Amino acid sequence: MKQVKTLKEKQLNVFLSQLGEKAQLFDVRESVLPPKRYFFPSQEITFTFNKKSKEVKTAKTSKNFILFGISLKDLEAITYLDEIMQKPVKDNFYFNKRDKSILIGLTGKEFGVAPGGDIILRRLESDEYEVVVVTKKGEKLLKNLDFPLKEKDRVEYEISKSKTMVELHELLSDPELLHDAVKWSWQGYSKIWDRLAGECLNCGICTYVCPLCHCFSVEDSVDLSGDECRRCRKWDACTLPEFAKVSGGVGRPGHSFHNGVKERYYNWFYHKFVRGYLEFGKSQCVTCGRCKKYCPAKIDIEEVLVDIVKKYKKIKRTQE
Repeated sequence: MKQVKTLKEKQLNVFLSQLGEKAQLFDVRESVLPPKRYFFPSQEITFTFNKKSKEVKTAKTSKNFILFGISLKDLEAITYLDEIMQKPVKDNFYFNKRDKSILIGLTGKEFGVAPGGDIILRRLESDEYEVVVVTKKGEKLLKNLDFPLKEKDRVEYEISKSKTMVELHELLSDPELLHDAVKWSWQGYSKIWDRLAGECLNCGICTYVCPLCHCFSVEDSVDLSGDECRRCRKWDACTLPEFAKVSGGVGRPGHSFHNGVKERYYNWFYHKFVRGYLEFGKSQCVTCGRCKKYCPAKIDIEEVLVDIVKKYKKIKRTQE
């Protein structure tokens, strides 16, 4: 099996394709890009069609691989993304790779979120590691390696509070409140979206580094001979101008359902905290902090949501 891990490069952590020395195994830090890229690549050929032979070739079946050293936030996100990619129609391109993967998480002395993945390595006081078997897939791997399993290796840990973005973590425990507050804010507190529209640079980084964002566009291309066509699925972002743009008819430049930065940025929040709750009963956020950390405009999603919820609660109290 192929092993993939997080390494440090120029003060940024990026996912590299191949593991080097054994000593690198536990030198793991949170990556810029989340592990979703291994199941939902930034670019992926979904099929090709040959005009002469009339043959359609779909994407090849993925080989088995291991992702090692994943943070618990990312493991939680992958578990949620599995749910998202099942509805309304199962995304076979995603599960073609996801079903072939084994996820091994690495954590400190306490869990920050509920365990996901297949195996968790938990650092102990002695700098040794406790092995936590989460799934049958993880158990099978360890048995194949002749790893001695004891009953205590199958441990379920209680969810503890996030050590980062604490206020947002608390808000996420009440997704219905977030749903109501964000939905209300479009008209009830529109000036916050005016302000954010003036700050947002339309770069899309917040969506690309998010472990749960999954918007994409589809592009068809034909080779120079005109004999072969390929369809490519690419990452896209609902915050970008072209995402909601459609044809506007002959002689017209086209129409966008979210023409301004204000509309697009609000739509991103709406998808995460309104639609997420309606479709899955929870917000689409695991408080990993990447959107805040890598936003060039330094927009803080936690501060935005805390502000909106405070204003919403104040309005509700005056109406009682």
